[in-house]
Amino acid sequence: MSNYNIEMWKYANELKTQDSVLGHVHKKSKEATLQNVEIKLNSLGMRSPEPNPDKKKILFLGSSISLGWGIENENSYAEIVNDRLNDENLDYQVLNASVGNYNTFRYTENFLRNQTAIDPEIIVINYFLNDAEILPMGSGNFLLKNSELAASVTIAIKKMIANNKESLNEHYNTLYEPENKGFKLMEGSLAKLAKYAKAEDIKVYLVLIPDIHFLQDYPFLPIHNKIKTISQDYDFEFIDLYETLKGVSFEKLQIIPGDSHPNEFGHTLIGKKLSDILISELK
Repeated sequence: MSNYNIEMWKYANELKTQDSVLGHVHKKSKEATLQNVEIKLNSLGMRSPEPNPDKKKILFLGSSISLGWGIENENSYAEIVNDRLNDENLDYQVLNASVGNYNTFRYTENFLRNQTAIDPEIIVINYFLNDAEILPMGSGNFLLKNSELAASVTIAIKKMIANNKESLNEHYNTLYEPENKGFKLMEGSLAKLAKYAKAEDIKVYLVLIPDIHFLQDYPFLPIHNKIKTISQDYDFEFIDLYETLKGVSFEKLQIIPGDSHPNEFGHTLIGKKLSDILISELK
Protein backbone atom coordinates (compact mmCIF):
# COMPACT_ATOMS: atom_id res chain seq x y z
CA MET A 1 0.00 0.00 0.00
CA SER A 2 1.23 3.47 -0.82
CA ASN A 3 2.12 5.71 2.09
CA TYR A 4 -0.27 8.63 1.68
CA ASN A 5 1.90 11.07 3.59
CA ILE A 6 5.00 10.32 1.60
CA GLU A 7 3.12 10.42 -1.70
CA MET A 8 1.85 13.91 -0.84
CA TRP A 9 5.40 14.91 0.07
CA LYS A 10 6.61 13.59 -3.32
CA TYR A 11 3.82 15.55 -5.04
CA ALA A 12 5.06 18.76 -3.46
CA ASN A 13 8.61 18.10 -4.58
CA GLU A 14 8.01 16.72 -8.08
CA LEU A 15 5.06 18.70 -9.44
CA LYS A 16 5.00 21.97 -7.49
CA THR A 17 7.19 25.02 -7.52
CA GLN A 18 7.30 27.84 -4.99
CA ASP A 19 5.29 31.03 -5.47
CA SER A 20 5.69 34.08 -3.25
CA VAL A 21 1.94 34.79 -3.09
CA LEU A 22 0.27 31.40 -3.51
CA GLY A 23 2.81 29.29 -1.64
CA HIS A 24 3.15 27.01 -4.62
CA VAL A 25 1.85 26.51 -8.14
CA HIS A 26 1.97 23.51 -10.43
CA LYS A 27 4.97 23.08 -12.66
CA LYS A 28 4.15 23.13 -16.37
CA SER A 29 4.38 20.13 -18.71
CA LYS A 30 5.51 17.79 -15.93
CA GLU A 31 4.33 14.38 -14.85
CA ALA A 32 4.86 12.00 -11.95
CA THR A 33 3.49 8.74 -10.66
CA LEU A 34 1.96 9.39 -7.24
CA GLN A 35 -0.02 6.87 -5.19
CA ASN A 36 0.37 4.50 -8.18
CA VAL A 37 -1.39 6.94 -10.50
CA GLU A 38 0.11 9.13 -13.22
CA ILE A 39 -0.51 12.85 -12.79
CA LYS A 40 0.34 14.60 -16.04
CA LEU A 41 0.23 18.41 -16.21
CA ASN A 42 -0.26 20.31 -19.46
CA SER A 43 1.64 23.40 -20.58
CA LEU A 44 -0.57 25.51 -18.27
CA GLY A 45 0.10 23.32 -15.22
CA MET A 46 -3.36 21.77 -15.37
CA ARG A 47 -4.30 18.11 -15.14
CA SER A 48 -6.01 18.21 -18.50
CA PRO A 49 -5.15 17.82 -22.17
CA GLU A 50 -3.93 20.94 -23.92
CA PRO A 51 -6.66 23.59 -24.45
CA ASN A 52 -8.64 23.09 -27.65
CA PRO A 53 -8.90 26.53 -29.34
CA ASP A 54 -12.10 25.48 -31.08
CA LYS A 55 -14.03 24.83 -27.88
CA LYS A 56 -15.50 27.06 -25.18
CA LYS A 57 -13.98 26.50 -21.77
CA ILE A 58 -15.33 25.32 -18.43
CA LEU A 59 -12.67 25.93 -15.79
CA PHE A 60 -12.56 23.80 -12.64
CA LEU A 61 -10.97 25.48 -9.60
CA GLY A 62 -10.27 23.57 -6.40
CA SER A 63 -7.82 21.47 -4.45
CA SER A 64 -6.75 17.82 -4.32
CA ILE A 65 -10.26 16.31 -4.42
CA SER A 66 -11.17 17.95 -7.73
CA LEU A 67 -7.61 17.38 -8.96
CA GLY A 68 -8.48 13.68 -8.70
CA TRP A 69 -5.83 12.65 -6.18
CA GLY A 70 -5.27 8.89 -6.36
CA ILE A 71 -7.57 8.52 -9.39
CA GLU A 72 -6.61 7.87 -13.00
CA ASN A 73 -7.41 11.03 -14.91
CA GLU A 74 -10.04 9.40 -17.12
CA ASN A 75 -11.91 8.36 -13.97
CA SER A 76 -11.75 11.75 -12.24
CA TYR A 77 -15.03 13.63 -12.11
CA ALA A 78 -13.62 16.55 -14.11
CA GLU A 79 -12.92 14.17 -16.98
CA ILE A 80 -16.24 12.37 -16.51
CA VAL A 81 -17.99 15.72 -16.99
CA ASN A 82 -15.82 16.51 -20.02
CA ASP A 83 -16.56 13.13 -21.63
CA ARG A 84 -20.30 13.43 -21.06
CA LEU A 85 -20.35 16.91 -22.62
CA ASN A 86 -18.56 15.43 -25.63
CA ASP A 87 -21.07 12.57 -25.79
CA GLU A 88 -23.82 15.18 -25.98
CA ASN A 89 -21.94 17.00 -28.77
CA LEU A 90 -21.69 20.13 -26.64
CA ASP A 91 -18.93 22.45 -27.77
CA TYR A 92 -17.15 22.73 -24.41
CA GLN A 93 -13.86 21.56 -22.92
CA VAL A 94 -13.32 21.13 -19.18
CA LEU A 95 -9.92 22.37 -18.00
CA ASN A 96 -8.95 21.26 -14.50
CA ALA A 97 -6.93 23.99 -12.73
CA SER A 98 -7.19 22.31 -9.30
CA VAL A 99 -4.00 22.20 -7.23
CA GLY A 100 -3.43 20.14 -4.10
CA ASN A 101 -3.16 22.05 -0.80
CA TYR A 102 -5.01 25.06 -2.14
CA ASN A 103 -7.72 27.03 -0.33
CA THR A 104 -10.22 29.51 -1.75
CA PHE A 105 -7.73 32.36 -1.64
CA ARG A 106 -5.16 30.35 -3.57
CA TYR A 107 -7.36 28.95 -6.34
CA THR A 108 -9.21 32.20 -6.98
CA GLU A 109 -6.00 34.21 -6.90
CA ASN A 110 -4.25 31.71 -9.18
CA PHE A 111 -7.03 32.18 -11.70
CA LEU A 112 -7.05 35.97 -11.49
CA ARG A 113 -3.26 36.24 -11.70
CA ASN A 114 -2.36 33.45 -14.10
CA GLN A 115 -5.34 31.96 -15.93
CA THR A 116 -7.73 34.66 -17.15
CA ALA A 117 -6.36 34.31 -20.69
CA ILE A 118 -8.22 31.01 -20.86
CA ASP A 119 -11.37 33.15 -21.13
CA PRO A 120 -13.73 30.57 -19.59
CA GLU A 121 -17.44 30.79 -20.21
CA ILE A 122 -18.10 28.88 -16.97
CA ILE A 123 -16.12 28.53 -13.74
CA VAL A 124 -16.83 25.65 -11.37
CA ILE A 125 -15.55 26.21 -7.82
CA ASN A 126 -15.07 22.85 -6.15
CA TYR A 127 -15.39 23.91 -2.52
CA PHE A 128 -14.44 21.74 0.46
CA LEU A 129 -15.06 22.69 4.08
CA ASN A 130 -11.42 23.39 4.86
CA ASP A 131 -11.10 25.85 1.98
CA ALA A 132 -11.57 28.68 4.49
CA GLU A 133 -8.42 27.72 6.38
CA ILE A 134 -5.37 29.97 6.16
CA LEU A 135 -2.53 27.87 4.81
CA PRO A 136 1.07 28.42 5.84
CA MET A 137 3.57 29.32 3.16
CA GLY A 138 5.43 26.01 2.71
CA SER A 139 8.49 27.64 1.27
CA GLY A 140 9.62 28.77 4.70
CA ASN A 141 9.66 25.33 6.27
CA PHE A 142 12.91 23.74 5.20
CA LEU A 143 12.40 20.73 7.47
CA LEU A 144 9.02 19.80 5.99
CA LYS A 145 10.19 20.22 2.43
CA ASN A 146 13.30 18.15 2.88
CA SER A 147 12.36 15.52 5.45
CA GLU A 148 9.97 12.65 4.69
CA LEU A 149 9.74 11.90 8.42
CA ALA A 150 8.80 15.47 9.32
CA ALA A 151 6.19 15.52 6.57
CA SER A 152 4.75 12.21 7.73
CA VAL A 153 4.47 13.21 11.38
CA THR A 154 2.92 16.59 10.57
CA ILE A 155 0.26 15.12 8.29
CA ALA A 156 -0.49 12.33 10.78
CA ILE A 157 -1.36 14.93 13.43
CA LYS A 158 -3.74 16.65 11.03
CA LYS A 159 -5.39 13.31 10.18
CA MET A 160 -5.97 12.56 13.86
CA ILE A 161 -8.07 15.71 14.03
CA ALA A 162 -9.83 14.97 10.73
CA ASN A 163 -10.97 11.51 11.86
CA ASN A 164 -12.54 12.73 15.10
CA LYS A 165 -16.03 14.16 14.54
CA GLU A 166 -16.15 16.24 17.74
CA SER A 167 -12.72 17.79 17.17
CA LEU A 168 -13.49 18.50 13.53
CA ASN A 169 -16.92 19.94 14.32
CA GLU A 170 -15.36 22.31 16.84
CA HIS A 171 -12.64 23.22 14.35
CA TYR A 172 -15.12 24.06 11.57
CA ASN A 173 -17.50 25.95 13.85
CA THR A 174 -14.62 28.19 14.89
CA LEU A 175 -13.37 28.50 11.31
CA TYR A 176 -16.75 29.73 10.05
CA GLU A 177 -17.29 32.39 12.71
CA PRO A 178 -17.78 35.74 10.90
CA GLU A 179 -14.69 37.35 12.45
CA ASN A 180 -12.37 34.41 11.82
CA LYS A 181 -9.48 35.54 9.59
CA GLY A 182 -9.75 32.48 7.37
CA PHE A 183 -13.48 32.94 6.89
CA LYS A 184 -13.05 36.61 6.00
CA LEU A 185 -10.25 35.77 3.54
CA MET A 186 -12.40 33.10 1.89
CA GLU A 187 -15.39 35.41 1.58
CA GLY A 188 -13.23 38.25 0.25
CA SER A 189 -11.70 35.94 -2.36
CA LEU A 190 -15.13 34.82 -3.57
CA ALA A 191 -16.25 38.46 -3.71
CA LYS A 192 -13.23 39.32 -5.86
CA LEU A 193 -13.96 36.43 -8.21
CA ALA A 194 -17.63 37.38 -8.37
CA LYS A 195 -16.75 40.93 -9.39
CA TYR A 196 -14.50 39.66 -12.19
CA ALA A 197 -17.03 37.10 -13.35
CA LYS A 198 -19.79 39.68 -13.52
CA ALA A 199 -17.62 42.06 -15.54
CA GLU A 200 -16.63 39.30 -17.96
CA ASP A 201 -20.07 37.65 -18.12
CA ILE A 202 -18.79 34.33 -16.71
CA LYS A 203 -21.26 32.01 -15.03
CA VAL A 204 -19.97 30.60 -11.73
CA TYR A 205 -21.05 27.40 -10.03
CA LEU A 206 -20.03 26.74 -6.44
CA VAL A 207 -20.03 22.99 -5.82
CA LEU A 208 -19.88 22.09 -2.13
CA ILE A 209 -18.17 18.74 -1.50
CA PRO A 210 -19.14 17.22 1.87
CA ASP A 211 -16.66 15.59 4.24
CA ILE A 212 -17.02 11.92 3.33
CA HIS A 213 -16.05 10.70 6.82
CA PHE A 214 -19.47 11.36 8.33
CA LEU A 215 -22.10 11.03 5.59
CA GLN A 216 -24.25 8.67 7.66
CA ASP A 217 -24.63 11.16 10.54
CA TYR A 218 -23.53 14.43 9.04
CA PRO A 219 -22.83 17.31 11.46
CA PHE A 220 -21.80 20.09 9.09
CA LEU A 221 -25.04 21.15 7.38
CA PRO A 222 -25.15 24.53 9.21
CA ILE A 223 -21.83 25.33 7.54
CA HIS A 224 -23.22 24.21 4.18
CA ASN A 225 -26.04 26.71 4.69
CA LYS A 226 -23.53 29.50 5.33
CA ILE A 227 -21.75 28.71 2.07
CA LYS A 228 -25.09 28.58 0.25
CA THR A 229 -25.94 32.07 1.53
CA ILE A 230 -22.56 33.42 0.42
CA SER A 231 -23.05 31.83 -3.02
CA GLN A 232 -26.44 33.45 -3.40
CA ASP A 233 -25.04 36.82 -2.34
CA TYR A 234 -22.57 36.61 -5.22
CA ASP A 235 -25.02 35.19 -7.78
CA PHE A 236 -23.21 31.88 -7.95
CA GLU A 237 -25.19 28.77 -8.83
CA PHE A 238 -24.98 26.62 -5.69
CA ILE A 239 -24.72 22.82 -5.88
CA ASP A 240 -24.55 20.86 -2.63
CA LEU A 241 -23.24 17.32 -3.20
CA TYR A 242 -24.35 16.19 0.25
CA GLU A 243 -27.63 14.80 -1.08
CA THR A 244 -25.72 12.97 -3.82
CA LEU A 245 -23.44 11.21 -1.32
CA LYS A 246 -25.74 11.11 1.71
CA GLY A 247 -25.71 7.84 3.61
CA VAL A 248 -22.74 6.30 1.78
CA SER A 249 -20.26 4.85 4.24
CA PHE A 250 -16.74 6.24 4.47
CA GLU A 251 -15.37 2.74 3.84
CA LYS A 252 -17.20 2.62 0.50
CA LEU A 253 -15.85 6.01 -0.62
CA GLN A 254 -12.30 6.14 0.74
CA ILE A 255 -9.54 5.66 -1.74
CA ILE A 256 -7.22 3.94 0.75
CA PRO A 257 -7.90 3.34 4.46
CA GLY A 258 -7.97 6.65 6.30
CA ASP A 259 -7.62 8.84 3.20
CA SER A 260 -10.48 11.33 2.86
CA HIS A 261 -10.15 11.67 -0.92
CA PRO A 262 -13.04 9.93 -2.72
CA ASN A 263 -12.34 6.85 -4.82
CA GLU A 264 -13.57 6.05 -8.34
CA PHE A 265 -17.05 5.27 -7.02
CA GLY A 266 -17.23 8.70 -5.39
CA HIS A 267 -15.92 10.42 -8.51
CA THR A 268 -18.48 8.60 -10.63
CA LEU A 269 -21.35 9.81 -8.42
CA ILE A 270 -20.06 13.38 -8.43
CA GLY A 271 -19.30 13.36 -12.16
CA LYS A 272 -22.79 12.15 -13.04
CA LYS A 273 -24.44 14.77 -10.85
CA LEU A 274 -22.41 17.67 -12.22
CA SER A 275 -22.64 16.58 -15.84
CA ASP A 276 -26.43 16.18 -15.57
CA ILE A 277 -26.68 19.78 -14.32
CA LEU A 278 -24.30 21.22 -16.92
CA ILE A 279 -25.85 19.31 -19.81
CA SER A 280 -29.29 20.53 -18.79
CA GLU A 281 -27.94 24.09 -18.62
CA LEU A 282 -26.01 24.03 -21.89
CA LYS A 283 -28.42 22.20 -24.18
